[in-house]
Amino acid sequence: MAFCCFQLSVIPLLFSWQTLKEQKCCGSGKGKGGKGASEGSLPVTEELHVITFTLDYCYQGLKCQLQTSTLPVVIISNANQVSSAWASILWFNMLGADPKNQLFFSNPPAATWAKLSEVLSWQFSDATKRGLDMDQLKMIGEKLCGPKVTPQSTITWTQFCKETSPPGDTFSFWTWLDGILGLIQEHLLELWQKNLIMGFVSRKRERHLLKKKRAGTFLLRFSETTRDGGITCTWVEYNNNGSPEFHSVVPYTRTELKFLPLPDIIRDYQFYAIENMPENPLHFLYPDTPRNEAFGPYYSEHREGEMTEQKKYLNRRLIRVSSRHQDEPRVLELNSGASRIPEVNPEAPCIPEVNP
Repeated sequence: MAFCCFQLSVIPLLFSWQTLKEQKCCGSGKGKGGKGASEGSLPVTEELHVITFTLDYCYQGLKCQLQTSTLPVVIISNANQVSSAWASILWFNMLGADPKNQLFFSNPPAATWAKLSEVLSWQFSDATKRGLDMDQLKMIGEKLCGPKVTPQSTITWTQFCKETSPPGDTFSFWTWLDGILGLIQEHLLELWQKNLIMGFVSRKRERHLLKKKRAGTFLLRFSETTRDGGITCTWVEYNNNGSPEFHSVVPYTRTELKFLPLPDIIRDYQFYAIENMPENPLHFLYPDTPRNEAFGPYYSEHREGEMTEQKKYLNRRLIRVSSRHQDEPRVLELNSGASRIPEVNPEAPCIPEVNP
């Protein structure tokens, strides 16, 4: 499969028969006549290829040859290379001055944050139909460049796509961001498009936003420590002294969202208070929208109710429960016809309330 660069667009092409010659990037060697010059192979997702189309044309005795070439393309052989190939296309489109420069990644130039932020917002706009606002870009810029990021801050190709971000993580900045893109496209697209997900907000800023709101106000943000995309819910409550306390559940990933849509998780979420009485602590989506007003149109039962098919069974659904104990996740099955939540041992495994 090949990925072609057309301005900021990416077109996948499938070629059944092709033979590639490995590219080498040459460095300056030592000694006379360039002897000792070093050669190293570029990673396959950084190899740029040009496909040339040739047409021999003959009309009324007039013969000519027409030829055109593509912009550089990245050719991959496995689906797990798609993310890295896409990053190469973005970087080349953003900074490639010569459209025929196939050795661009032998010495890729750095990008300014002003330029990169524009490209990242375009990427989200193209993939999800909602770009990134200034607050979201500020959070992303600080994650990539640190708290003192400015429009003139520079980001290298290695920093963008290869180094762990921040140091100590096991994946790169682009891996993290592309994982979130995939999570939105697969499970959160409508909620993201309707601005129900704040998404890119730091833990420090989320507390600043929530601490002046009434108890039960919550927001949705993307986890900074989940490789393939995760989303968590953080809410505020107040202790007897009036001081705010913040709680965040372990991020939901594709694994959980495949079986439990996020709106249903928010609707049915239960939290064990000190008295071991379960209750849903999520009342108002930041800044002050009632939970059911914000997410009601996306509840599974609401959508099923629009179907005319006669149902022969009582509905049932899974709910998520958290405890103040630092334990493991627990899922309960609830009969929607029941008048109360089934009794559950509060010592049983529950979702830990930690800040991801």
